[in-house]
Amino acid sequence: MASSAGMLQQSRPEPVIYTSLGLEALSQRLLGVTTCAILDLGPVRSANIEFWSHFNPFMYIADLRSGLPLPVSAANDSEDADFVEPDWNHLLALPEGRSFDVILAWDLLNYLELRSVASLIRFLKGYCRPGTVLFTLIFDQKEMPEEITAYRIMDESHLAYEYCSSRMRVCPRHQPRAMTGVMSHFQASNSFRLRNGIVEFLFVYEGEPPGS
Repeated sequence: MASSAGMLQQSRPEPVIYTSLGLEALSQRLLGVTTCAILDLGPVRSANIEFWSHFNPFMYIADLRSGLPLPVSAANDSEDADFVEPDWNHLLALPEGRSFDVILAWDLLNYLELRSVASLIRFLKGYCRPGTVLFTLIFDQKEMPEEITAYRIMDESHLAYEYCSSRMRVCPRHQPRAMTGVMSHFQASNSFRLRNGIVEFLFVYEGEPPGS
């Protein structure tokens, strides 16, 4: 585990820049890569598109802020609660036949109950190939922003996060073991616990086992 500076604060909605060890590790993995396909599950940011442009990428942005299928809550994560499989095909509308090398989930998974996370990963596997890297930021604190945060890439190791609102909500605090348990056929390659209350993960898709 490694640490970095910066604190999530309820009363400070302006952009905050912090050192992202997860982004740095992802950038290192892509050294020497000349082209890659990127799926961004967060809000459109011109700085992010510009950052990836040197990879001559195919980039698809599927912003889920207005279409989250289920609010996260302790009740929703209960084994006894009814669970409706989200229609990810409709929500994401990903290009048919496309596979991605990088998936940027940002802080999206904090706003889904774990069963919805598992459902999303099952869906995304159809758009992955062995070696696909998924980058996600998991909050480990009592509260988190009420709305999904917009992240802006500053350089290979720095992110700026921009709050859409100063309002906060209870954080589900998905734990590392729980996260790895729902990441079917993805292996946690790197994890970094930062001082700003974020745990950054790189998950790598290993492919379906033979005969599955």
